[in-house]
Amino acid sequence: MKLIKTSLFLFIVFFSLYMCLGSSAALSQMSNDEIYNELKAMKERINKLEKDLTKKDQEIKDLRSETMKKMETIASVESEEDQPPLQEIFSKWSDKIEISGLIEVEYDHDTHNRKHRTTERDEDITLSTLEIDIGAQVNRYVRGDIVLLYEEDETEDFTVDEGTITIGGIEETFGLYLKGGKYYPHFGELNSYFINDPLTQEIFEIQESGLEIGYDSDWFSVGAGVFNGDIEKEGDHENNVDDFYADACFHNPEDTLGGLSLLAGVSYLTNVGDTDTLSDEDALDDKEIRHNVEGVAAYLVSEYGPFSFSAEYITALDDFKTGEMEYAYDRNGTAKKSEPAALNLEFAFRPVEVVQVAVKYEETDDMFSLYPEKQYGLGVSWEAFKFTTLSAEYLHGDYDSNNVDREDERDLISLQMAIEF
Repeated sequence: MKLIKTSLFLFIVFFSLYMCLGSSAALSQMSNDEIYNELKAMKERINKLEKDLTKKDQEIKDLRSETMKKMETIASVESEEDQPPLQEIFSKWSDKIEISGLIEVEYDHDTHNRKHRTTERDEDITLSTLEIDIGAQVNRYVRGDIVLLYEEDETEDFTVDEGTITIGGIEETFGLYLKGGKYYPHFGELNSYFINDPLTQEIFEIQESGLEIGYDSDWFSVGAGVFNGDIEKEGDHENNVDDFYADACFHNPEDTLGGLSLLAGVSYLTNVGDTDTLSDEDALDDKEIRHNVEGVAAYLVSEYGPFSFSAEYITALDDFKTGEMEYAYDRNGTAKKSEPAALNLEFAFRPVEVVQVAVKYEETDDMFSLYPEKQYGLGVSWEAFKFTTLSAEYLHGDYDSNNVDREDERDLISLQMAIEF
């Protein structure tokens, strides 16, 4: 643009010199009208040239603006290719990660009656459960699961309740799977329709880090695993992975057997002393025992229309010797043998879709003052809103009369608010 303006200026200068010096003779011969017309024509040509230059200048500006816009568009596309949009990132994340949880707030009123009519009452409101479940389908064949758990009066902070890696268990692996990590080995089904855990679960639940291999199909499942328990035999000073469990069960797919849902199975464990309750300070207290005590479980869970039924029996196949169990003392303070067992029978009925009424009957053997020998109860739950349940239950338990703590009976009233998300 500067070059064009400079050329125009030189043209005018030289033309003026030519008109003044080189053409003085010619001008002297021209009339005033001719000179006027010549100057007018020259001015028109200069004006036209200036308009043409202005037009070209605007075209150059437009071209420059269009070029900058195209360069910005190209840079933006390249940036988007390097870094996906935030929506796309969250979409990919949500396809792999599943998050759910459970919150339970509970009120308990526990009354214990001892011999000679001594009564003890215990009442409290607690955040009984705060659970967060995180699952990740890493790829078609591999899945990871984490369960974080807080229980007031049971855990100080969030703890890793479960953390597992599962490989297989799909059609491409013919239903075969391998699972490893911290979890609850399947010894018994431990099913219940009540707020409080059944006595089968209180006594025989296990939480360990182990390895399990199994097969899962529409109608049948079997699994077996190993872990390193806390209880060792006398003289066995090596710390080995020597506890074994196995479970086999039958279950029918939905909409088969005329609408009847059925789950029936059996479980085996090489040492029931490694269950959480029987290994803690009120029982074996991590001591060495003379020999491992095997255990078996049998369970049945069924549902038909508004009716549900659950039955389970778990027992040790031998006894723990005299003096091994901290709770196994009679009324005179004499140590006794103990062959723990528990039975749980429950029946539930839904008069309407959002209300369930349940009754239960339980028994234990050789648990002395640790758990009632017989227990029965009534429970009601109401799904007040979606994923929000209000529950109430009453349990009455009678203890083995021959126990060192002289426990006679107990009455437990529980109220609970629970949400799932």
